[in-house]
Amino acid sequence: MGAGDHAVEGATPVSGSQTLDRGLKLLELLAAEDRDMTVAELAAALGMHRQAVYRLLTTLRSHRLAAEGSSGRYRLGLGVIQLARQANPHLRRAVLPHLRTLAEELGVTAQCVVAEGDDAVVLAVVEPSDAVFHLSQRSGARHALAQGASGIAIMMSRDPQPRDSEAVLEARSRGYAVSRGTLTPGAVGIAVPLYASEGHAMDASLGIVSMIDLDVDRTASRLIAAADQITATEL
Repeated sequence: MGAGDHAVEGATPVSGSQTLDRGLKLLELLAAEDRDMTVAELAAALGMHRQAVYRLLTTLRSHRLAAEGSSGRYRLGLGVIQLARQANPHLRRAVLPHLRTLAEELGVTAQCVVAEGDDAVVLAVVEPSDAVFHLSQRSGARHALAQGASGIAIMMSRDPQPRDSEAVLEARSRGYAVSRGTLTPGAVGIAVPLYASEGHAMDASLGIVSMIDLDVDRTASRLIAAADQITATEL
């Protein structure tokens, strides 16, 4: 057993916590990458021994949280999607019918995004069934909260702060957030914040991402109407 193995597999409770921590960091790394990764690449990125990474992957695979692809490369497993579906289930149930309607009506990818620390995380997403050219997205995907319309829409719903960016100030002024090519070249994002029936911000947004030109004002009005419906009938 090498030194790297011992650090992960020690017998003390602290070492057990380190093992969990490293397993979660491994999952986060797989989620952050848009490609499958080898054990060697994962070990180098995490600063761990390859054998320790392999043991973690074996455990994650048994729970369908990691999957082995071609040539011994690894990616997130489908079990992650199931876990994501269990997060904030009430909000997810409330928005899904509206996401389906928006996706089919507008021919775009519709999504609900929630804040998690400094990140924006996709809670639910629906892609159009018949659009030839659209952005593919998945539940659980994350990006910096300050990037993209979905995160900016969440930030605009919060109490004003001196450090608010120009993008947040502009979104707050017009009532919705817009981003162009921030996360995906050529993509247009439009999003509005979601509020509970009591009026407080939910740190969540309803939005669309389009790879084709569309009427921004008309689309924003449609999103605002859908968000109002969700608040009035579901939240």
